Order: sequence, then C-alpha cells, then structure tokens
Amino acid sequence: MKVSVIGAGAVGAFYGAKLQTSGLNVEYYSKTLAKHAKNKIKIKSIWGDFEIQVKVFSQTTGMSLSDLVIISTKVTNLQEDAKKILVLIQPIIHEKTILLFLQNGINMEETISKKIKNPILGGLAFTCINRRSPNVIHHLDYGLVKIGALNSAHKKIAREVVNLFQNAKIEVQFTNDLRRSRFEKLLWNVPFNSLSVICNTNTKILIQNQNIKKLCYELMNEVRMIANHEGKKITQTMIKEMIQRTENMQPYKTSMLLDYESKKKMEVDAILGQLVSLAKKYKLFTPHLNSIYAILDLYNQQIEELTFLN
Repeated sequence: MKVSVIGAGAVGAFYGAKLQTSGLNVEYYSKTLAKHAKNKIKIKSIWGDFEIQVKVFSQTTGMSLSDLVIISTKVTNLQEDAKKILVLIQPIIHEKTILLFLQNGINMEETISKKIKNPILGGLAFTCINRRSPNVIHHLDYGLVKIGALNSAHKKIAREVVNLFQNAKIEVQFTNDLRRSRFEKLLWNVPFNSLSVICNTNTKILIQNQNIKKLCYELMNEVRMIANHEGKKITQTMIKEMIQRTENMQPYKTSMLLDYESKKKMEVDAILGQLVSLAKKYKLFTPHLNSIYAILDLYNQQIEELTFLN
C-alpha cells in the first residue's frame, strides 16, 4: 500500500514514520521538513526511539498516487483549509484512495464529503507529542489513535486501516461513531489547549490549580451538552476520567501553546469556533466556551496582524 502524509508536523510525522517501519511505502508533504537537508526523522518515544530516512516533498505534484492519504495539517479556518486540502490531494488520489483526517476539531470530514466521493475516515490522536526541531519528534505520553468512518458503508475500510496501524505497533481502536469520538477528543482539547495559552503554562500547572480545574469542568460540560444534543452521549464519568488522566500525565505544552509561542495562527476555529457555531444553531447556553473563544480569536487576529507587519 502506498501512503501519503499531508502535513508532516509532530502527529503526521510520528504516525507516518511508525507506518513506514512496518514496511509501508510512505511519502510526506511538508515544506518545513523538505528544507532539512538529510530528510531524516528522529523519533524520541515512550514506545522506543528510532530514526528513519524519509521521502519528503515541498509540493504534492511530485508525489506518487496513493492508496491511503493521511491529512494531518492544522485547521485554523475550516472552510479555507478544506479548499486548500482539496487542491493538495488532487494530484495524488485515484477514485479508491482512502482519506484519513488525523486532525483536531470537528466538521472537516463532513465539509470535504460535499466535494469528493472517496472513502472518508477520521482519526483522533489521544497523545502528548510535539516537534522540537524540523526533524525531531518527541512522543511524551499516551498515543492511542481512534479511527472511524464518516459513512457507515466505509466501516470495513476503517477496520482495514486500523489493522495497518496495529501492524505498525501503534495503539489503535476502531470507533463505531466517528462524530461522538470527535466530541470526546474536544472534551480535552477545549479546556487544556485554550487555557494553556491564556494562562501561558503547561497542563500539569493548569490541573493543579483548583480554580482552573473547576473551569476545565465547566468547559467540558458545555462540550458535553452540545454532543448530547446531537445524540452523541458523553457521560460525567468520561469527564472525570479525562481529568484524572491529565493529572497523571507528564507536564505537557499543548500544540496550541507551542503555536502561540511561535507566533503562528492557532486552531481556534477548529477546536472552539465550530462548537460555538453549533451551540448557537441549537440555541444552547455556553457562556464559558463563548468567552474563551472570543479571547483566543482576538489572539489569532493579533498574530495575523503581526505576521502581516513583518
């Protein structure tokens, strides 16, 4: 099977490299990684360190046709990024190419499905992972990937991709309800990505502060309310378990905080904005979510203005 990774940041590069070690033919699209002369990825992982030679491209037009395309780009504006993704994947897909969206947030699979008929899967990486330099990936904790199909007709294909990940010694589960799993991931991303930026600190310090911990519960319950309105049942037990896992994990700088420190646009729309729109559509009262979104949207505007001025 030929595999392409579109957006070889921390998540894409790590899971792509793991798939490559299992014998799959993997190519990577990454303008950042393509600038690195040796084109090697070094992985420092709780699952074992390794280094691997990779084929990296700065344009997708030079890449091979793929059977599986893993899209792991950041989503800073869902509608605009969906259009960019469609342009990027066009040279490398055929009618049976499987698209796996290994991204944060919600609504990307649904948006892409309106424009393309290929099998569409979603993947959720429950992991602590970041890129400290262009070709060095640090996998600090956890690592589970949940994979499901947007369309029930493609569940068999989703299970086949789960098997590929298992063969690569990646902790992976099939999810029968992709959208519910998206909400489950947002339970963590909404409070901890957001508050790590506003408080400018790591997850360990956040979770040890009782006032911030209470705010995390409030935000998680608002995500839960939106999910339950759609019939995607999220329980209080799940929220408590997620808080406990965060208390036990290594101190972690979230991807959103790393982007903020690097003066890069953050995934505010994907993680927060889409939920705010859903709450408005369903006429649900989400004051904490609305407030956090307003603050971080302003941060993004300031980053955009700074980038323009430079």
